Amino acid sequence: MSRLIEVRKLAAVDMAWLGARVILAEYAAGVLLPLALGVLSLRTGLRGASSVQFLLGVWLLAIAANYVPLFLYAVAIARSGSVELEGRPEIARAGRYGLQQVMILVPLMVVILSLLQERRRPGTKAG
Repeated sequence: MSRLIEVRKLAAVDMAWLGARVILAEYAAGVLLPLALGVLSLRTGLRGASSVQFLLGVWLLAIAANYVPLFLYAVAIARSGSVELEGRPEIARAGRYGLQQVMILVPLMVVILSLLQERRRPGTKAG
């Protein structure tokens, strides 16, 4: 299997493809909606409704966490004005990015991957 995609490039490709405003709204909703549903599900699960409800809440919170790095990258890319510079060259490999976006559904995968990639990025302090 080919190397995993870079999380920052995923945000840049999405922004170059669909536009910065759309992606910023999508990623913000990706944080807020699963967060709200996760909290509600956890509350219900903790009140003894079911362990499935509790686990669903945990999973939804992890999905919300996965959208945080994507949202932060999107904000940084939009502010720097580098959407075209970072995203346009990667559109040729958009199929790869689309397929690997499934990693958003794996609890904390995007968070861990973005932390590892950020440590390896030139100009960042490894520490």
